[in-house]
Amino acid sequence: MVKTVAAFVLTAFLYLACLPELQASACRQDSRPYVNALKTLGFYQIDHIRDAVNYRNAILRFQCDNNLTADGIAGHRFESAVINRLTINGRYDHPDNVAAPPSEGYWITINQTKRILTLYQGGDVVRKFPVAIGKNTTSTPEGKFSLVIKGKNPVWINPETKERVKGGTAKNPLGYRWLGLSPGKGYKYGIHGNNSPYSIGLEISKGCIRMINSDIRELYDVIPTGTAVWIGKDHTLRKWGVKQPGCF
Repeated sequence: MVKTVAAFVLTAFLYLACLPELQASACRQDSRPYVNALKTLGFYQIDHIRDAVNYRNAILRFQCDNNLTADGIAGHRFESAVINRLTINGRYDHPDNVAAPPSEGYWITINQTKRILTLYQGGDVVRKFPVAIGKNTTSTPEGKFSLVIKGKNPVWINPETKERVKGGTAKNPLGYRWLGLSPGKGYKYGIHGNNSPYSIGLEISKGCIRMINSDIRELYDVIPTGTAVWIGKDHTLRKWGVKQPGCF
């Protein structure tokens, strides 16, 4: 009984602590109305020199964790999910359901509809990450693929000028890590970092999957070559037995 009361009091405290900023956001212009809530929930990270980018990244990460479309926009579904997550006080289980995982170890899905990369271990969610995918004219391929190459600080060759851009520099659009996929033998399509943080959450690339630089560093250190990578729209993943419904 004492534990139940204590848990209720803590939940109420967390909710009420963030409630003023949520209410205020409805009546005034505020460029970052959910900062405290996202910090409380553990999604706000300082991994960029610009606060606006860190705030948008926090929104994207929260959207992914709740299987909402990762677009960086703090809309009504986002606000509802924030309030619900504060209310449940961390007792959150991802609603994903996987009928037949390709491995009991690590493997990946990329939901093109929601722009979410999910790292699974067997049928359990390990972590979800926001991504950018290919635009209509240069779409990201759909299918069941595998990771065939890993590389740090990949060199980028400008397809128009053929200029070689050194890896790990601000001018390199691949960021600091490259995870090459089986279509194209690891060199044509890959999961990589970026030098354009506002592109994450968009359909904008030439077919590759872009991630936040700190996110791909984390992913790179975990998954080995040979990891299964399933890429498809939400309805395609469902046909493959992977359901990723939103919680709120």
